[in-house]
Amino acid sequence: MFENKQYLKFIEKSKKQGLDLVGVSVIQTLGSTYAKAGNLMLINSNFEFVGVFGSKHLHKQILEYAKIAFKNQKSKYFENIPKDESSGHGTSKYFLQVFLKKDDYGVLGLALKNFDKTLVRNIKNDDYEFTNRNTVTKFEDDKFYQKIKLPYSLLIFGSGAHVTSLISIANLMGWKTTIIDININKDYVSEADDIIKLEKFEDILTMDLSSYNASVILSHSPKTDDTYLKALINSNVEYIGLMGNKKKMKEKKEEFKLENDKRFFAPIGFEIGGYTHQSVALSICAQIEARKNGKI
Repeated sequence: MFENKQYLKFIEKSKKQGLDLVGVSVIQTLGSTYAKAGNLMLINSNFEFVGVFGSKHLHKQILEYAKIAFKNQKSKYFENIPKDESSGHGTSKYFLQVFLKKDDYGVLGLALKNFDKTLVRNIKNDDYEFTNRNTVTKFEDDKFYQKIKLPYSLLIFGSGAHVTSLISIANLMGWKTTIIDININKDYVSEADDIIKLEKFEDILTMDLSSYNASVILSHSPKTDDTYLKALINSNVEYIGLMGNKKKMKEKKEEFKLENDKRFFAPIGFEIGGYTHQSVALSICAQIEARKNGKI
């Protein structure tokens, strides 16, 4: 529900300004659609928004519904059905709710305190519950089920100029970015969410890495790479990427017995034919996104 950190930033900004919110969730899709079930759009009472569902017409319609909802403070179920059946576009179903600042944003505010649980909302009467049951995003029997997740978190080893583009693209994806290194040049990593300075690189071996979903090793030092890799192998990080040439990476896989570890990607990134630091960053983030979505 909050895998994109921009939603959390938007809520915090709106809260500081004392603004109410309208949340619109895609609860079900039939056929080919731009937005998918679970996608969220938030609109504050200044009509600033985060999240996009598709066409200009749909966007305008949603803003109109939000305007009405801010006035009558009522939830709304609606569908977007293509007028031209030959267009190939499918049907989307939406659930709109109002979250008032005076109520600490109601169920939305409570969701921020119930990460890793599943929020179940009844679109008929606004009833809701939080459950520990792990379920996929779905809509059945007038109830919408959605897992509440923290923003996807990327840990980056290295802080040279080559990581700047990676941070920028990861931020665009809405991931939480953390830089970890010994000697850190903050000019290159100023856009990162967090910075961790190690006193000595062996300290990584005793650190808790359980909050990170993915990690990339871009330190360009064989000695530090091995230490960082040892720490990551023993963690639950679901994506581990290491930069290097194919021959060296083959040796690394054999040395650490990673031939069958599906978390490990080396050389890091998809082969997309580009060699600029922007292209490399794009190839890395594309691979992480594919792993995140179960495509590789």
